[in-house]
Amino acid sequence: MGFVIENGRGDGNTLEIDSEGRARTFAITETEDKHINTANGKLWSVPFTALNPTGNNDYVVYIKNTGSKNLNITDFRFASSAATQIQINSVTGTASGGSSITPIVRNLGSNETPSATIESGTNITGLTSSGTIFFMNCPVADTLYHLSTTSNIIIPKGKAIGVLIETGTANLTGVISIAEAE
Repeated sequence: MGFVIENGRGDGNTLEIDSEGRARTFAITETEDKHINTANGKLWSVPFTALNPTGNNDYVVYIKNTGSKNLNITDFRFASSAATQIQINSVTGTASGGSSITPIVRNLGSNETPSATIESGTNITGLTSSGTIFFMNCPVADTLYHLSTTSNIIIPKGKAIGVLIETGTANLTGVISIAEAE
């Protein structure tokens, strides 16, 4: 037998529990990424501009977790100079041909940097796809498209993703949002 939780005002109102053991509440909530940004300043934008792939199906962005805590990717924003499809792939291998991207912390009072290798390039080689996590269509040139995932892409230590652009004539500009898990 359980116990009764009363509201403390002395009017006899008690907490309601549903058939799955959940409390019935009304509350103001805060998204996890906002909480991480506010509490410890570990949310970053990874911007890149006009990445011009050397050919079709080239990797243009690479992110590898080099730290001990998971990195969570919450969303992608892409615009392309030509219609294309983008793949966000789980990748293995050693990336070659990219240049470092400096992530921008979203809490301007924080000096935190992610423990990650983050690169962009026109043809990052040495990567093998171990599966496509998401496809993202950019059917209209110079239009911003947004992919948001509430489940996040979780990158544990030593794991990586690559962003592959299918059309070699499509210059890609975008921002990827990364948070360090608590």
